[in-house]
Amino acid sequence: MTKHKIEDLRKKLHKWNHAYYVLDNPEVDDAVYDAAMRELIELEKKHPELITPDSPSQRVGTEPVSDFKKVTHKTPLYSLDNALDFSELEEWEEKIFRVLGIADVKAGSHDPAFEYVCEMKIDGLAMALTYKDSVLTLGATRGDGDIGEDITTNIKTIRPVPLVLNESLQGLLEVRGEVFMPIQSFEKLNKEQKEKGEKIFANPRNAASGSVRQYNSKITASRDLDMFTYAGIWGDCVIARSKATKQSANNSRNEIATSALFRQRRTRLRQAEPPCNDVLPKTHWESLQMLKEFGFKINKTSKLCHGLKEVKDFCNSWYEKKHELPYAIDGVVVKVNDLALHQELGFTAKSPRWAIAYKYPPEESKTKVLSITCDVGRTGTLTPVANLEPVLLAGTVVKRASLHNQDIIDKLDVRVGDIVTVRKAGEIIPEVTNVDKEKRNHKNPHYKLPTKCPTCNSKVEREEEESAVRCTNYNCPAQIQRRIEHWCSRDAMDIDGVGESLIEQLLKNNLIKDPVDLYFLKKEEFENLERMAEKSANNAITSIQNSKSRSLDRLIYAFGIRHIGKTIAELLTTRFHTLEELSQAATDDLISIDGIGPKIAESIVDFFKTDYSKEMIEKIKKAEIISKAKKIKVKDSKLLGKTLVITGTLESMTRDKAEELIKSLGGRAANSVSKNTDFLVYGVEPGSKLKKAKELGIPVLTESDFIKLVK
Repeated sequence: MTKHKIEDLRKKLHKWNHAYYVLDNPEVDDAVYDAAMRELIELEKKHPELITPDSPSQRVGTEPVSDFKKVTHKTPLYSLDNALDFSELEEWEEKIFRVLGIADVKAGSHDPAFEYVCEMKIDGLAMALTYKDSVLTLGATRGDGDIGEDITTNIKTIRPVPLVLNESLQGLLEVRGEVFMPIQSFEKLNKEQKEKGEKIFANPRNAASGSVRQYNSKITASRDLDMFTYAGIWGDCVIARSKATKQSANNSRNEIATSALFRQRRTRLRQAEPPCNDVLPKTHWESLQMLKEFGFKINKTSKLCHGLKEVKDFCNSWYEKKHELPYAIDGVVVKVNDLALHQELGFTAKSPRWAIAYKYPPEESKTKVLSITCDVGRTGTLTPVANLEPVLLAGTVVKRASLHNQDIIDKLDVRVGDIVTVRKAGEIIPEVTNVDKEKRNHKNPHYKLPTKCPTCNSKVEREEEESAVRCTNYNCPAQIQRRIEHWCSRDAMDIDGVGESLIEQLLKNNLIKDPVDLYFLKKEEFENLERMAEKSANNAITSIQNSKSRSLDRLIYAFGIRHIGKTIAELLTTRFHTLEELSQAATDDLISIDGIGPKIAESIVDFFKTDYSKEMIEKIKKAEIISKAKKIKVKDSKLLGKTLVITGTLESMTRDKAEELIKSLGGRAANSVSKNTDFLVYGVEPGSKLKKAKELGIPVLTESDFIKLVK
């Protein structure tokens, strides 16, 4: 009896969830839904043996995890090439014609017109979902395209993601989707974060990224994330379809006019299709309709376009209306409709030839400069910022814009009271690009950076050949705050939940003086702070403890040493395998590493001479932070200690993957050819680097030579 009751509740909740979040057509009141969910949770608590992975109760989140497992994508998630204007879109179509052997056909002139599907390019995160026998078994981040992170428990909390499909399916179905946070939800979250004194997110994409990668899935469940599905990979599945679904698919197929070219290639490609190709989609548009029948949320704005003219009309239309959308977009994704042509067009090393992203131009608005102030960074750099009359830009209200440095201010001649053009092209802080001098009050004086630090009133100085002006006081409160924020950042020690506001409180209450003090804090010390309940305190403690085993390159980067970015930090770990080794390195030891120059070496040596660094290293030992260099496969490696440069497009792997492979074998991947380069690897359409390598007598390797070398 109980089992039947649980199954009945699950069926109802799945149905109501789909109607509310996917169809946008609620069938019951929230109170009815909530009551059914509570009843299901109570029954499952009493009978835990009856809990299943696809139960709606799994959407509320589970116990926190300490880390995410890495997973290899069965089918890589490629990035897309960009078209910045319509001429580049036309070049893309002409390239398609050439690959398909259609000679002397100009873009937009093929008869019958080529079919494309246009979809919104949402500013979110790509996800890969796997369904086995109709049940969601894996949800993974894109990662580098080949390897992502298993965040299945978090994906289950996103309401539009079906835990079990509407149609019966045997085998595996891979689905691609874009997880995002609606603008209204983003604004609500930031308001709540501010009230709690926690991290404020810069934009909806950052908020979605931070939410979906929570170690505590209950936090993800509270963040109101959404997802549109945009692709299905049907190769290994068999579908037992209902009459209604078959009729829907037939109607969809009848709407699509298949070109003569497609029919010719269909015959040639038939043997490569799945054995159940009579029920699987033949076009991308039909694939979207089928995914919709399965229970996935498909963006209603997507459109089947006949020819490039309709594509252009679609792009122009939505550029004018994009602020009417409840989510942020930065362009339109254009895909060839015929799936058989996807197979023939194939991929480059990094992107599909059958799809492209048409990017909208950067957002610009005019507003007034109310004042100019300076932010002090972790290395003491004073960054001038224009405080603006609030203006809507790219879907968010902008009140500040970067002026970068004194040289930029002088070049633009920005003054308080000026009417300026502000641009946002993906940056966290927008920038001022132009000044309307005709509207200027010429009594407004030129702006000069202060001669004293605005935070601690210490002397500032500008080094030769540098544009930056720096505070000379290493103990400046602003620098300390920024150093701790940097330590906690995603690319450094990745301490989630310890953001700007919390760090500010910890410093104000004299609980910490440097980043390593975080590891000695107790739960009750967090709980005594404003807006910090037991749950938030536990989350902070867990995140801090989890960061103790980060890799050595992350720890080096976390110190915030001048001139040491992520790449240099990784490079240092090829020679130095512990923090102690690096701290004792001499300038000559460092300069002997290809890629480390005198300026960087001097910065490292000077840093580790300071009392601050020595105290930090001692604290790190006491805190039992165990950071090790990433293991590299150096045994019998022909690349150990070698420097390689890659030019052109590789066909068997992306450049990023090739560079990771070089590093894993003890080598170094450089960007430019010099006398210190050991090998140059070249692919399709190599650039001037190949010519320079030959002039310098550097050995050159084809892609196949490189693959043999690394095996």
